[in-house]
Parts: sequence; C-alpha cells; structure tokens
Amino acid sequence: MHVHGADEAEADGLTRQLRSELLELEVDSVDFDDKRTPPEHSKGLDPGAVTTLVVAVSSSPVLVELARALRDWITRATDRRITLTAPDGRTLEITGARTRADHRVIETFLDQPEDPDDTEDRP
Repeated sequence: MHVHGADEAEADGLTRQLRSELLELEVDSVDFDDKRTPPEHSKGLDPGAVTTLVVAVSSSPVLVELARALRDWITRATDRRITLTAPDGRTLEITGARTRADHRVIETFLDQPEDPDDTEDRP
C-alpha cells in the first residue's frame, strides 16, 4: 500500500503512523518497500520507499482486521489517501472512505484470492 500526503514529510509521518498501528494487528509483517533503490549518486532513499508499505498476512480473519484498521485510519481525516495493490496487480485507491459501501469495497478487495479458483480457507 502507498500512503499519499501533501508533501514528502507529511506522507512519511502518515506512513510511519499507519505502520505502527498495523503492527498491533496479527499480521505477519509490515515493512517499508525495500525493493526501491536510491537513484545513483543520491544521498538517500527514494521517497516512495518510505511511503510504501508491504503487509503480509496468512489468514482470512487477519484480512478482515486489516480492512477495519485501514478503514478506521483513513476516516480520521478526509484528506487521507492510500492506494492498495494486491499481489495480482489489482489496485484500489481509498480517500477518506465515509460510507458503509466503501467499507465493504475495502473488505472485498482485501479478501479476494489471487487465484479465483483458490477457495482454500474460505467458508
């Protein structure tokens, strides 16, 4: 997921806050995107690397927790915006989700298997 902010400093602060909250869940890990490498001759990381989190979960109940945590975090301020990217490349942008329909969209997006034929661990 990528956290958007008005500027790099705000996005960095929001990302770190969200990461701290997600680490309180039973997720397997919440890491900064270390696949991004700093440009040659640069003095630091790509700003996108510190505003992008990779969250690993191994069970469906944790996905529900994650969806709720993201929903709660995003609704604290109407200008908050995150982009979720699933392993299969699907993306979902969430901006201050305010309706129950928005909440269902988030939960459905996170709970959808990578392989539509993969129904293991699903009722």
